[in-house]
Amino acid sequence: MSFLYGAFLLGGLAIAAPIIFHLIKRTPKEHYEFSSLMFLKPSPPKMTKRSNLDQWLLLLLRSLAILLLAFAFMRPYLRAQADLSLDDAPQRHVAVLIDRSASMKRDDLWQQAVAKAKSVIDGLEPTDELSLYTFDETLETLVTPENTAELDRSERREVARTKLEELSPTWSGSHLGAALLGVAERLEAEDDLRQAHATLQIILIGDLQAGSQLDALQNSPWPETVRLDVQTISPSDPSNAKVRLVASAEENDEEDQVPRVRVRNAPGSSVEQFEVVWSDGQQDRSRPSTFYVPPGESLVLNVPFEMTGSAPDRLILRGDGAGKDFDNTYFVVPAMQEKIKIVYFGDDAEDDSEQMHFYLARAFGETPSRKVEVEAIKDDALPSWEFDASPRLVVVTKSITQAQQEALDKYMNAGGHVLVVLQSDEMTTSLSSWLGGVTAADSKEVSDKTSKPSYAMLGEIDFRDPLFVPFAGARYNDFTRIRFWKHRSVDLENVKDANVIARFEDRSPALWSTSRGKGSLYGMSSGWSRSDSQLALSTKFVPLLSRWLELASGGRLASESYVVNQSVPLPEADGKRSIRRPDGTQLELADDVTVFDQTTEPGIYTLIDNGAETKFAVNLDDSESETETLGIERLEQFDVATGTAPSQAEQLERMRQLRETELESRQKIWKWLIVAVLVLLGVETYLAAQRTRHPVGAIGDFA
Repeated sequence: MSFLYGAFLLGGLAIAAPIIFHLIKRTPKEHYEFSSLMFLKPSPPKMTKRSNLDQWLLLLLRSLAILLLAFAFMRPYLRAQADLSLDDAPQRHVAVLIDRSASMKRDDLWQQAVAKAKSVIDGLEPTDELSLYTFDETLETLVTPENTAELDRSERREVARTKLEELSPTWSGSHLGAALLGVAERLEAEDDLRQAHATLQIILIGDLQAGSQLDALQNSPWPETVRLDVQTISPSDPSNAKVRLVASAEENDEEDQVPRVRVRNAPGSSVEQFEVVWSDGQQDRSRPSTFYVPPGESLVLNVPFEMTGSAPDRLILRGDGAGKDFDNTYFVVPAMQEKIKIVYFGDDAEDDSEQMHFYLARAFGETPSRKVEVEAIKDDALPSWEFDASPRLVVVTKSITQAQQEALDKYMNAGGHVLVVLQSDEMTTSLSSWLGGVTAADSKEVSDKTSKPSYAMLGEIDFRDPLFVPFAGARYNDFTRIRFWKHRSVDLENVKDANVIARFEDRSPALWSTSRGKGSLYGMSSGWSRSDSQLALSTKFVPLLSRWLELASGGRLASESYVVNQSVPLPEADGKRSIRRPDGTQLELADDVTVFDQTTEPGIYTLIDNGAETKFAVNLDDSESETETLGIERLEQFDVATGTAPSQAEQLERMRQLRETELESRQKIWKWLIVAVLVLLGVETYLAAQRTRHPVGAIGDFA
């Protein structure tokens, strides 16, 4: 016989109560003094039979009733039917997932993570399956039952320990959401394949920093069978600060030539004073600038550098404390001003604020890295590009001669980019053949007979086109604020391989492109003059022109700054090419390689193309510097099931408990015990009543 609640056995100690009551010697409660006895010595009463137990049957009945009642509360059952073995409980599959992103380089976080992972492995039950994963921007599989099928469980755990010793943090960002979802889906898929019906558990070990990307959890549901146990590790001191160069488009004044620097201090930091200097990697190139930044705040200041000697290529933050310098260097390409020429074919004067030349000439302010000049060609003059440097971009706003068309064809065949803005139907007709067969319809001058003007807007934009890719984000893709007062209606059916990039609301083409040799020809059916549209006054005008210059850069890199693991588009090869990495190693590039994707560490990279060197900077992702701890409730918002999955022994105990409860509820022995208690109490009550009844003597029956 077994019991569900054995602790109630202590209730059996209550049988001492009847015994104690039976042993209590009853003495008179009241005391009377007799004068005749005042001179006698008191003597204690002697033990007689009346002081011993003489109601054995009543004592036995009462004690047995209490004992049976305790047994009833213990819920007895016959255990022979509840025997279970380990084979009856599902196994547990534990996946250990370790964060190895750049933020794990702080202090001793990585050593803590490895020690924690080893402790988890050592604490597994012999029947538990083990998988080991790491993640940064990508998920890496190290050990699984599938890729180590030839090993038993103990050998697999030893392999996992060896793998942990070989790992180290990378410079990549933390894509936590994608990693969690990837491991959960793999666990579920493997369990379905093996039909094991195991308990699935992910143990996440990392700093759970706030900059972790969680978007993937929003796009896909979390598997219901997988539990997540988060074991967060943290440094002894949460202090951390980062330094960044403020982009001119962000806060700098275009006329301000002094670099502006931002220092951000983490919440909870114990340090508030920092120093920032420019350096060329060998020595400081500026005097230290002091920043007083409270925890959780940021500060922007001018940090000028010395113009003599070598140009600085990095900003260095000091005062952040030992072990927190992973984000204290920001790399920049040494400033070298590039001179860019734009050629403008048009008859309008540069100082006419109503026309396009005026806005084109003022769109680009001079910066330390770029100086844009607009050269106007009027009448039938021919450009002398055979002797002078060819322009980066050509803008045509009038009908041009046959000779000028041939010159532009030669320019485009060599890789040049030309933008033709159709100002009138006559211009469309005169350039129809050169434009590839563009035909003109009636001009759409949108005005109203009333004083209230009407306008057209862009109704459809192809954000996959290289020209509009930078505007694809939700923050930048709103072009509805740009109103077009006038646009030409054109037909592109006869234009071979015309790529319509944008259309107006009436479906007529607004912007299109065609290939010409190695270059491109763009067409616009409306311009940015005041009579045509509000384009020149919108915030999209300068970025759009800048994007045209980037696409027309030809053999130049599209940008000088990237983040770790970002792919760098390479220009067309002009000879043998290679990349020199920050550590000095040099990688040879094949002729057909168009993208360099081995930007695995921050620093200055150098593209060497036929002897010519072009530098570009690679920096740490800003999100890795957001080191404050991410609350676990953020994960629970995505319906992630958090907690610890039970081990096989715990599941077996639960199953046994359920089985025993089921047996007990089916047998209900306690009911018969309660009936027995009631019967005993009834007999005890009857006997006690008989024993306490005294016979009454007859009157006069006294001596």
